[in-house]
Amino acid sequence: MSKKRKVIIAAAAWHQDEVKMLEEAGAAVKVIPDKADDLFLSEVKSSDGVIVGLRPMPRELLAGSPNLVIVARHGVGYDNVDLKAATDLGIVVTNTPGVNSDAVAEFTYGLILAMVRQIPNSWEEMRKGGWRKPQNLDAVDLRGRTLGIIGLGRVGSRVSKIGNAFGLKVLACDPYLTEQDFKNAGAQPVSREQAIAQADYLTLHTPLSEETRKMISARELAMMKPTALLVNTSRGEVVDEEALIDAVNKGVIAGAALDVFKDEPPKDRRIAENPKILVTAHLAGLTKEAMYRTFIAAATQVVHALKGERPPYALNEPKSPRYLKKGR
Repeated sequence: MSKKRKVIIAAAAWHQDEVKMLEEAGAAVKVIPDKADDLFLSEVKSSDGVIVGLRPMPRELLAGSPNLVIVARHGVGYDNVDLKAATDLGIVVTNTPGVNSDAVAEFTYGLILAMVRQIPNSWEEMRKGGWRKPQNLDAVDLRGRTLGIIGLGRVGSRVSKIGNAFGLKVLACDPYLTEQDFKNAGAQPVSREQAIAQADYLTLHTPLSEETRKMISARELAMMKPTALLVNTSRGEVVDEEALIDAVNKGVIAGAALDVFKDEPPKDRRIAENPKILVTAHLAGLTKEAMYRTFIAAATQVVHALKGERPPYALNEPKSPRYLKKGR
């Protein structure tokens, strides 16, 4: 590269090795604190590359950034980036698939076990000086139970394999996979309705799209067993939160465990304060190892784009990509 290209990192976390990789590729890197919105809005307008976490990247922001060639996401989901606008403007958008699959899958079972074995309740009781309660004796084995997975991608496949190790019967729904994909994951292919109706534990691992928005609503919750648990570590808007609160309060399902929400942090305290809903703060993919892989993968995408190369994890195909116009 003939001159330094400006890259900003605007995410809740980052790593010095990420910055080093970009600088060694000839970029001038500026790290912007997560909540510094005004600074971000002023800096992005003159940036060649942006690495973001969950910060929104709407059309008007992209359109006002004439030098921008790439928006690289820390993580897998990219619903915070206007992909169509980026494509129209020639901006390539990337994510970091697979880097946190183990972390999210392991966390999924942490949530299931915490609910089934009532671990948070027991911990809180002992902190108060108490001991076990009668409801602690309602716990069950996972072995022999049915796990329903909606979305058998990288995370869902890992969840399926771990489920087999637990002795769970694994049912999965994913219309985009082949029969061999299901075999490789150790899951029995079923319809979405079958997965919902037969699962003792229903876990969601789909991206957010118009197809999946409020995929689990009152209709689907009514199909579940009254003893079933719903687990969501994908995207908050995949679940209709109003319908879930109603279903849990009325005993339509036994409970839920959520790591993601429509608004983050949640504005509606009815979810966080519901004793039948276990909540965590979008932590599933945040292990040290997964985060480091995420940082390096995102930086790698930016380096490719600044060199005039198509990034390996490109999510879109602009007709006239700006990254080809290097050396401006």
